[in-house]
Amino acid sequence: MATQPCDSKYSIKELPSERFYDWLDDYFMSILRHSSDCNTLSSPYKDNHEIKRLCSKIVKYITSKPPIFIEKHLKDHHCNLFNYWIYEQLVKECDGKSIDPALVFGNFLFVLSGLQYYLKDNTCKLNSSIPMMPDRQDRKELYEYCIDCDKILEKSKYNKDTCKKYCTYVEKKIPLYEKFQKLCSSSDQTKCPDFYKKCEPHNPKVLLELLKCKDEMVNEKQQLKDNSGTTSNSSLSSQSVSNLSNAFLGVVVTSMTSGFLYKVNTNLIKINR
Repeated sequence: MATQPCDSKYSIKELPSERFYDWLDDYFMSILRHSSDCNTLSSPYKDNHEIKRLCSKIVKYITSKPPIFIEKHLKDHHCNLFNYWIYEQLVKECDGKSIDPALVFGNFLFVLSGLQYYLKDNTCKLNSSIPMMPDRQDRKELYEYCIDCDKILEKSKYNKDTCKKYCTYVEKKIPLYEKFQKLCSSSDQTKCPDFYKKCEPHNPKVLLELLKCKDEMVNEKQQLKDNSGTTSNSSLSSQSVSNLSNAFLGVVVTSMTSGFLYKVNTNLIKINR
């Protein structure tokens, strides 16, 4: 494969989900005025600076109606992306500490329940089921891919190098998609994400066929495979020559030894006579 190795977490900042996360980082530069709303956190948490900062970010996001101007279609997805993002931040903060992120998240929900603005129907709300979600990180990754796939197809048309990067990126999503495809086709739907129906049409294998650089990458893979086979055959041929040389040398040595022993035996017979 001629493309560069790519980690499964490979991201392209042109994609809507990644641009949204970048935007969040900028949006939360100033959260001080929302800190007082988090004073109702339980005492183990309100004294933790980083946990209180996360709480303040949640309050700011929900109460200030953030302008989602990055991508038009993100207006239908930004709340889900925010939920995945904030819980991921919480898990990172609790990692290696005797703090259960699920309990902290429950405390965040308690804080929000006391905010009048949070009770309005049109408000982005925290998803109380996130802590219990099986394969939460995989769900997040699949959701991001499904949001991003239209942009992938659009951007891949601009130049060959960009297209190759996207081909590599999409290939990495195939096992992930197939995992949930299998889960959602079973009779037990408890492990099937509620967004899967919207994601189902975006099979990475289908998208890969639409990317213009796909055929070129297949040819490069085959060429690399053929070159690898030629190298192996060359090594094998060299080894075979070496083995034949050793075998021939063995025959010569054996013949010389036999001749020498024959001469010795003949001389001994003559002497004994």
